[in-house]
Amino acid sequence: MAGQNWISMISEHEVQHSSQGMQDGVIDFICEHIEIKNKYCIEFGYDSTSWDYCLPNTKHLVHERKWDHLLLDGNCHSPAINLYKHFITSDNICELFQQYDVPNEPGYISIDLDSTDIWVTDALLEKYRPSFFSVEFNPNFPIDAMMAFPNDVNETWRMDRVMGSSLKALNLMAQNHGYALVYAGCYTTARHHDAFFIREDLIESSHVPPLDSFGNTHVPLHAVCVDGRENIYLNYGVWLETKDLEKSRSAVPKEWKRPITGSIFQQLRRKQKMLMHKLGFR
Repeated sequence: MAGQNWISMISEHEVQHSSQGMQDGVIDFICEHIEIKNKYCIEFGYDSTSWDYCLPNTKHLVHERKWDHLLLDGNCHSPAINLYKHFITSDNICELFQQYDVPNEPGYISIDLDSTDIWVTDALLEKYRPSFFSVEFNPNFPIDAMMAFPNDVNETWRMDRVMGSSLKALNLMAQNHGYALVYAGCYTTARHHDAFFIREDLIESSHVPPLDSFGNTHVPLHAVCVDGRENIYLNYGVWLETKDLEKSRSAVPKEWKRPITGSIFQQLRRKQKMLMHKLGFR
């Protein structure tokens, strides 16, 4: 609780029970150290119709801590486990929460869309105040990159490095809603790249680590982009100032895009693999 610098110890409690990486231990540890009004969790997207064939962040909360829950996904539907099929956008997320009677202060929300996560999270935090939440970030970006995936429902993850937003952009969005970044997973060791945020009134701000302390989360992941889609990204800081799409795109420095496109050698290797696959070779 307040007065204890337990936040600095979160990474020491990384454990995997049923999550994709070591999120379970992080979630458990946070639950033990903050006041949670409603034992209710939400997860989206949830890409399975069963608890047994998925690696969700919420399973341990539901099965072991007996929390109420809601699961949402764009492809999967199973009312038996409170999973409902919806294509989630920043325009409909609050309506969906209202439709399924989500409390105004849920305990935990897990967001993993691989695309418009920053905009959907921004929208739901306008009306809902979870005790804490996690959102997947793009670990390809260095800690100083303020990169945001566009709020465009036609842009989706294509199994390359164009996926989601940078940690710095997500941190700024969360700060604007009164949330503090307390932990971010390093994929190399924790096997996930989720960032966890806690509502500031539940912790002491003096114990919140600086953003630079999460520099180890910069880990190359997935194939380099070879189709020019690195240019869809926005400079989130410029977007907040101008709300201008073109200005936000043109304000992205080349060095922020470079981790997405990789080296010339990586580009050539990627194109070669794509050609071989198209020709029927593995």
